[in-house]
Amino acid sequence: MFPEVPYVRDLVILGGGHSNVEVLRRYGMKPEPGVRVTVVAREPHTPYSGMLPGYLAGKYSWDEIHIDVLKLSSFANARFIPDEVTCVDLDEQTLRFRSRPDLRFDVLALNTGGAPGKKFQNHELVIPVKPIGRFIPAWERVTKEHGSGTGCRLTVVGGGPGSVEVALAVRECYGNAFDIHLVSANDYLLKEHNRFLRRTVDRELRRNNITVSCDFNVVDATSDAVIAQDGRSLDSDCVLWVAGVEAPDWIRESGFAVDEGGFLRVNKQLQSVSHPNVFAAGDIVCLDGQERPKSGVYAVREGPLLARNTRAALRGRRLRNFRAQRLAMAILRLPRDRAVASKGPFTLKSKPIAIWKDWIDRKFMTRFSDVPIMKLGRSRRLPPRIAEEQPKQLRCGGCGSKLGADLLEQVLRRLNLGPDSEFIEGIGDDAAVIDWNSSSLVTTCDSFRAMITDPYQFGRIAANHALNDLYAMGSKPRIALAVVTVPLMSQTMMQEELFQSMSGAVAAFREANVKLVGGHSAEGSELSLGFAVTGTAPSEPIRNSSMEPDHALVLTKPLGTGLLLAGVMRGTTTARELVSAVTVMDQSNAVAADIFLANSPSAMTDVTGFGLLGHLSVLAKHSSVGIELFVDQIPTLPGVADAVQSNVRSSLHENNAQALNDFENGGEISQEELVPLVDPQTCGGLVAAIPHARVYQCISDLKNAGFGDACQIGVSCAEQKLSLVRNAA
Repeated sequence: MFPEVPYVRDLVILGGGHSNVEVLRRYGMKPEPGVRVTVVAREPHTPYSGMLPGYLAGKYSWDEIHIDVLKLSSFANARFIPDEVTCVDLDEQTLRFRSRPDLRFDVLALNTGGAPGKKFQNHELVIPVKPIGRFIPAWERVTKEHGSGTGCRLTVVGGGPGSVEVALAVRECYGNAFDIHLVSANDYLLKEHNRFLRRTVDRELRRNNITVSCDFNVVDATSDAVIAQDGRSLDSDCVLWVAGVEAPDWIRESGFAVDEGGFLRVNKQLQSVSHPNVFAAGDIVCLDGQERPKSGVYAVREGPLLARNTRAALRGRRLRNFRAQRLAMAILRLPRDRAVASKGPFTLKSKPIAIWKDWIDRKFMTRFSDVPIMKLGRSRRLPPRIAEEQPKQLRCGGCGSKLGADLLEQVLRRLNLGPDSEFIEGIGDDAAVIDWNSSSLVTTCDSFRAMITDPYQFGRIAANHALNDLYAMGSKPRIALAVVTVPLMSQTMMQEELFQSMSGAVAAFREANVKLVGGHSAEGSELSLGFAVTGTAPSEPIRNSSMEPDHALVLTKPLGTGLLLAGVMRGTTTARELVSAVTVMDQSNAVAADIFLANSPSAMTDVTGFGLLGHLSVLAKHSSVGIELFVDQIPTLPGVADAVQSNVRSSLHENNAQALNDFENGGEISQEELVPLVDPQTCGGLVAAIPHARVYQCISDLKNAGFGDACQIGVSCAEQKLSLVRNAA
């Protein structure tokens, strides 16, 4: 959405921890004019650690303990980038990633969580409980293998409340499937808590047949045992590491001021003591002068002030202090819907406490799932710091709307496109001059506005999408020209938007051996990308009019990107569903085209804006053949069925649905089943007509190449009739 006030400042929210989700919620409820918010998180869903024991015990579902960061980002009109940061370049004020360009920030809110059992992160025996997003899939693999048997030796490492809760939850859910052994480096469990809580927990552990070994400081692990510092070993089939919290290495490596444990030092304003434009909260920080145990309680309480102080920093206003409570209440979940609460010298165990804890946890989660619809009021007066950086609002049209030469020069320098022997003239001249010594070329163009908020990923998808028409004709793409529009922002931010989107496009083109040789850029209401791509023509191009009868129709990718993208705008598509769709859209069709060409296709097309039925109808009409389509064999993306049931439709649905008039149904196929067939696809798959004798090998090759949903979806027929059938062999 194009803002009423052009962006001039970048707030980056790094991590989806308990503090940062509150920051994001508050920026959604009260947007800051002139400030663009970007969320960077490793996973699109963030788990609530307070409900993890209940999840392990089978009380909560996966969805109930996770906050959908994508939906929360949409609510806050924030960009969402699902990736993992490797370092913060504090001099350049950028985040570094493994496989994408650096991302700049003006103010950074950091809440990524700690990393227990750091030395065992990739060990075959040990599963660290944090980060929870990686722990849950690993634990599911363990329970799938051992959860229905008996005698699996499970060691839980840690002497705090979390270790106790995990051990009891596993026993409650899986009974005698696991022989559970709880080990602690301390001389007794719950060392920082009162003796009444320790007695209560000891009774619960004995009652649930959980063995406890104290003074067992685990320092190493083999493939089937953990080793204590004193040389003792404990045979294990699986180890859950819950002990302590360690600081990620990249905090120290980035150059932040840290304590002796490597935790980022912050002052009373939650501000880095070494870098005042960085604010942080949660397990990765050390509160100077207010040192406290690592606990989610403090992270939750830090969220409101983190939001308030990042806003104040962007405005140039006074910061406020955070006062950490000296004693935090600990509530431990016990089996059979009971809980025990402890604070200072007081302890109380009862079922009502469990009910109270469940209410607290669900209320916390509801804050981030049931976000209100905000009404737009009158524009607030801009803070002086934001107002003075605003670009001129009176913008020219025509060539006056082009991006400045200095901005373009800086972006092109950063893209590092380099020379090529085939190009007599390239970028920097009025036009590109190419020497191919070829008499036949294949050329096409495509363009659309951004449908996701990550500009780099959008650039990759737009580039891959533009190449599909050439792949469908058997052509080898060689060069591309770009047309890009960037929304009005500060000069620095416009340069970054252009650089991020074009970096994605150039990365995709390089993978396809395509050279970007020029283009045009301009201001617009929103980010959009278009490409004219040209390739060499094969000796016999694959045409829409050449499909032969009695050939098998093979599809490479599942359908449904249009429905899921429409669902994002309506708030019905989950983060996991969008990530699946983006992964499919980002998959190049180059290898699939080569596989099809090796299997003598009579026709081939890409499935894009007109939907599957629209493109197949064109193939059949131009080739004067019929098609029998196996509707129940056509793959769809996760979440598509739910979107259809929720009456989600793409804006192009009604136009595409006219293709249904070309097909005979006979009443067997429901209207809901037909919706994905006319759904417009962004960077969809290829469909090829293949001789029956080659179908098995072709599909096998496609699956081995990463097209896991590739399958036969129909056949071409001599009779010029288009029909939709079910349960066809």
